[in-house]
Parts: sequence; structure tokens; C-alpha cells
Amino acid sequence: MIKDKIILFLTCCASVCWGAWPTYHGDPSLKGVSDVAISEKPELLWRYFAGGAVDHTPVSDGKRIFVSGKKGTITAIDLKGAKLWEKSFTRKKDTGEDVPVRFDAPLACGRGLVFAGTRRGLLYAVDAKTGATTWTYDTDGTVMGSPNFLDERAIIVVDQSDGALHGIEIETGKMLWKTEGQERCDGSPGVGNGQVVFGSCAAALHVYGVKGKHLKDIEVEGDGQLAGGVSLVGKRAFAGTRDGALVCVDLEKGDVVWSSEESEEQTFSTPVATGKRVVYSSENGLVYAVNSVDGELVWKFDTGGTPSSPVVAVDKIAVSADGVLYVLELADGTKLWSQEVSDEITSPGLIGGMIVVGADDGTVSAFGTKE
Repeated sequence: MIKDKIILFLTCCASVCWGAWPTYHGDPSLKGVSDVAISEKPELLWRYFAGGAVDHTPVSDGKRIFVSGKKGTITAIDLKGAKLWEKSFTRKKDTGEDVPVRFDAPLACGRGLVFAGTRRGLLYAVDAKTGATTWTYDTDGTVMGSPNFLDERAIIVVDQSDGALHGIEIETGKMLWKTEGQERCDGSPGVGNGQVVFGSCAAALHVYGVKGKHLKDIEVEGDGQLAGGVSLVGKRAFAGTRDGALVCVDLEKGDVVWSSEESEEQTFSTPVATGKRVVYSSENGLVYAVNSVDGELVWKFDTGGTPSSPVVAVDKIAVSADGVLYVLELADGTKLWSQEVSDEITSPGLIGGMIVVGADDGTVSAFGTKE
């Protein structure tokens, strides 16, 4: 049994190192960091036409890239931009008419499956190789935040309407446990160090054990409603708030360690936590890098738009703002490269040394180094 767990652990680590991107913000901790370097002046490698707007970051199991479309589709693309399969999902209206479902949550992939949450509270598990539906789970609410992985056998999802956390068996789709609701939750839970952490409109971070036990709530001062994803590094969590602050909390003590208040606009992006730096963006158009120890500002970069959740590949940052994709130097925020892709693009995924984004014009674009 121990040997099997070691093999699984090594397999997972290898897939991350070789370019997997299982959630919209990297691994289950949502810290947004890849060990695979990207070019400082990437070139367009390929562009795939999905046929409908792509609103959420592409994810990858290291072999395939998965995207969801506004028209109720999930598409698998190979790493060279060729379609492998496409699956359409519909629901029946009261009139009996079939209409596309709405995937309002980012996708997640792993354990041979792709997980997709809908506005009407359904979570689909789809076979990563074929697109066949393996099971469907009903939260009886709404899924806005990304599904995430507890361990090799369980996945979690938060009901947006009341903040109830659902633990679901990956193999069967059966509920393992469900918590009582907290408050409306629009963001995504981070998983790490044996804990699940998510924010809510109650201006607090909620901390649970991996079996659904409620451990604590950590209140955030001011207009501290939290609607973005929570990044975890060790015993600390990082999240943005409605009043523009980025907070760092100690999950063990239940205290706010520091609060960076550089912005006065909503900060609902998911921050990058690299160890020494925390990088985040705000609706004021700026990307900030602060010291992870005390939250002191290191640098800031003005995108001139509305930046998405940034991600880090070794020593470089990839971030999108409106329809422009940027590569910045992690050390000092220097712009190394930018490219207009469309009117609106998703936050970037870092997949096998490529920067991959979806767009409102129905395209998926990959940027990197040509062979």
C-alpha cells in the first residue's frame, strides 16, 4: 500500500514537471507556479478554433489540453493544437427544448477524467481519452469555483449559493460528505497541507480538513468579501478582497499576518505565491509583486486594462489584460513581451513550456519557442 502511494506521488510529480496544468491556476494549492520555463519572447505556435467563446483557462493532464465553450462543449486538443474529441452538453427547458448547458466554473483534470461544473449545480466527470461521461453529480445549487483534488480518490466542489463544500468520490461520483453552508462563495478552494481553504461573502476564509471537518473561520477586516481563488503555501494562505487588499493568513494560528493595500479596486484574481514573492492583480489595471514575509511592495506594472490571475514559470510571469498577453520579469516586473490576441482572453495556463489562452472569438492559442 505504501509502495503504491509512493509510485502515485512520483507519477503526479513527474506529470507536473513535464507540463501538466490540472486546474486553472496550476496544482491543487492554486499557487500558480510551473517548474517549466517559458520563453521571454514567445511566438505563436498554433491556434485552434473552438467555434464558441472560451471564457476559462485551458487545463492539461500533460498529454491533452481541455477547454470549455459557451455553447456547452468540452474539447480535447493535443499539444500541437489538433482536436482529439469534442462533447456537447445540453439540458431540457420547461418547454422540452434542448439548450446548451453553461459551464460557469473553470475545468479541472486528473485521474483520467475532466471535471466541469455548471450554473445549474451539476458536476460532470468526463473520460479524458474519449469524452464519454463517466458520472454526473448534482450539488442542488450552482458551481462557480473550480473543482479541486483532495487526494487520489476524492474531489471537492463548493456550492456557490451557500458555500457548502461537497466531497465526492472520483471513481463513482458518490458523495463522501457535505458540510453545512457558510455564505455565498464565488471563488475556488485551494487544497494543501491536509486542508481545504476558500473565501466567501462573509468576509472570511473558511478552513476545513480533507474529510470535511470544519476547523476554523478567519475573518478579514474592512470590506473583505472574497470572491477569488485562494493560494496555499505551507501553513499560509493568500487571497484578494473586494476593497482591493491582498491578505496573507496563518492557517495554524488563524490570524491575518499582513494585508497589502496597494489597490482600492476589487482584487478578485487568484494570486501567485512563489515562496519569496506574492504576485497579484487588481481591477485598477496593475499587477503587484510583494514580499511574502511582510507584504511590502517590490514592484508594480500597469497593464492599462483589467488583468487576470497571473502565473509564474520559473523566473517569468505570464498575465493577460483584456485581449493582451504579457510576459514580465519576476524579479523587477520589466515587460519582456506582449501580444494582442483578441478582444478578451482568459488568464493563461502554463502547459509544457507553452502559454495557452482561450479567447472570446472562439480560439485557443499557444505561445512558446518554435523547434
